[in-house]
Amino acid sequence: MALVEMTKVEERANGQLLFNVRVRSITGRMELPIAIKDQGSLALNEATVLRSTLGFAEELAAAVRPDKG
Repeated sequence: MALVEMTKVEERANGQLLFNVRVRSITGRMELPIAIKDQGSLALNEATVLRSTLGFAEELAAAVRPDKG
């Protein structure tokens, strides 16, 4: 099972927030910055960061899958 931690790093003047997302699992560890537009509440911001992180992971998985064509 993976452990996901996120920390708000910076609030930018243009309404963006920068989060650091740290993922740890038995296979390794990854950290990446995720910038989002402020959604108005901590819960909405964290949900948006998680969706962005999941989308990134799905794109990464698709990129490394062997071509079946």
